[in-house]
Amino acid sequence: MQLSRREGDGATLRTHLQRLAQNTGRVDPRLQAQVPAAAQHLWEVFVAFAAQRRSGMGMHPLTFADIQGWCGLYGVRLSPWELDTLFELDAATLRIAADHQRRASAVTPPTPQHP
Repeated sequence: MQLSRREGDGATLRTHLQRLAQNTGRVDPRLQAQVPAAAQHLWEVFVAFAAQRRSGMGMHPLTFADIQGWCGLYGVRLSPWELDTLFELDAATLRIAADHQRRASAVTPPTPQHP
């Protein structure tokens, strides 16, 4: 999620790190990070939820009703650990989105000076 954050020039952190790797031959470890195989199915569930996320006046957090509805439609039963992990992933996503929004709103054009 952090790799998709836009930098001051509008390019993502991922793009900057990839360019750096091409120019120097040194690959940042963040580019090599992968979802552990044991958690891959849970990541795919989270991505499915994120694609259906409600929005309007910002991103809305996942709710128990969202998850219960999805599980009912797809016939999936999540363990308590999986449910807690989904909420943690969601909280991290919301924190990163809020941070991105704060950074974007903090960048204001300079005020013209009048003589």
